[in-house]
Amino acid sequence: MMRLLVSADIHLGSPVRSVALRNPDLGDRLKQASRDTFVEIVDLAISEQVDALVLAGDIFDNGYPDLKSRAFLIAQLARASSAGVPSVLIRGNHDALLDHHAHGDLGPNIHLLHKGAPTVEIGDAVFHGLSFDAAHVATSFLPDYHGPVPGKRNVGLMHTSLDGAQGHDPYAPCAEGDLMAHGYDLWCLGHIHAPFERADGPVLAVMPGIPQPRHFGERKGGTVTFVTLGEGLPEFERRAVGRLGFFECVLDLSNCSDQQQVLRSLRDALFAAQVPGRDVAVRLHVTSDRHGADLVTELATEVLDSIDSVFLDKVKSVPPPRQPGAETDDLVRLMREELVEEGFRQAALQQLEELRLSMPSEIMDELDKDSLDALLEEAIAEVTLTLHAGASR
Repeated sequence: MMRLLVSADIHLGSPVRSVALRNPDLGDRLKQASRDTFVEIVDLAISEQVDALVLAGDIFDNGYPDLKSRAFLIAQLARASSAGVPSVLIRGNHDALLDHHAHGDLGPNIHLLHKGAPTVEIGDAVFHGLSFDAAHVATSFLPDYHGPVPGKRNVGLMHTSLDGAQGHDPYAPCAEGDLMAHGYDLWCLGHIHAPFERADGPVLAVMPGIPQPRHFGERKGGTVTFVTLGEGLPEFERRAVGRLGFFECVLDLSNCSDQQQVLRSLRDALFAAQVPGRDVAVRLHVTSDRHGADLVTELATEVLDSIDSVFLDKVKSVPPPRQPGAETDDLVRLMREELVEEGFRQAALQQLEELRLSMPSEIMDELDKDSLDALLEEAIAEVTLTLHAGASR
């Protein structure tokens, strides 16, 4: 029997640009949280005395020569090795810093799998893996993986978008059915940041997800996966990790008649978001016909000066739902009529795509074409709030 700790998509050195632009303090905390979370993962591997720590790619965020991040990785994996826990890892599409030709081997009992060394045997298991040598790979790696070794438990590491996932470009795409039929007992996968498991007969595939989310769109992450290889189907257990979580707070300020009531409501909501021993980034969804996002952001920032370990990620403010028969502002009515015009929608989609391509890679997929209607509704909400604001200051 073997027990593995499986992780992927650490993204050490991620610039978290979008968050940092809104809140520099939160950006700094997120950068440190990625390192702290990796330390936590190594601590778990040691305390649980797993037979191997498996990292399925994108340990780093980019290929720039940030040798401090590489030194940090080596120090942590060496700590695991000294405690009797070997590591097996592959390069993902972000991982040029793991290039052993450029910077040397990672150290004893740290096994980087690639074309020149695609397998390693640890105990009763053989680990198979191939690494990215370029940022984009448009074809499946699977045909180049070795066949299973008879009499051994066979574990595959692959960084892949599988059949494709919403919000993810097709990196080394691989049909799930082909993957599960390759003959291995376990597949440890990376690239998709939300965790999932797939079982097909005696074969298990595990996507552990991003252990430390970097923005609100990754809030389904924050996990690693323990896998036990015994008789029959491998068993798995997700384990929560991460030093900073993202929290959505829905707050109705419609009945707040003055700023003091708004401050009290914000204080109560933000205190309730605290999690002992963990930082929290809060995204506020506010309903109000008087208090716009800018004002609520200013007030929430003041409140948070006296609340430890809670950071403001973003504020969205929308007016209350319109009552049937309620009078509609002429400007808002004209805007809504314009939304259904085909020419307007085509122009808006073109501008959205131009904006998406100019954004940092870690958030560009949040602005796909399916987000257009939500963005237009948000714009109308801001206009409505501007028309009716005035009583809040």
